[in-house]
Amino acid sequence: MATWVRLCCKHSDGSLWNNGIFVNRQMTNKPGIISNHARGLATDLSYRWQPPKRGRQDGRKVSRAYINKLLQNADTLGIELVIDYAQSRSWRCDRGTWQIGKFSSGDWWHVEVNSRLANDPEATKQAFQAVFKPSPKAEPKTV
Repeated sequence: MATWVRLCCKHSDGSLWNNGIFVNRQMTNKPGIISNHARGLATDLSYRWQPPKRGRQDGRKVSRAYINKLLQNADTLGIELVIDYAQSRSWRCDRGTWQIGKFSSGDWWHVEVNSRLANDPEATKQAFQAVFKPSPKAEPKTV
């Protein structure tokens, strides 16, 4: 999961930073059910601006467009769930669309990834490379 988060933040144009992966806890409001953070399958990605080290002033706007790109490639990137705390909504792989929910307010995206990618750094690198292919180098102009 650490590789997935590192690559996700790297490609976010500085709009996201890791707000936490592993936390050994139960799901909020679901006693007895372990959180996917405790399983190493979830991360919280913040767009909060914390100058000069993290984020950017327009982090919400930039990260929202970026999250949409991630979701267009959810199968490749192994994304199963995204919670947008700012708008109290969630996206799930089994419905492929946003749905309003009852979530606490926050300035981060909660993202859950399938265990295949969360536990395989090489597969994660290949997935991100497939989605974010390096742009072809422009041919030098002739003089």
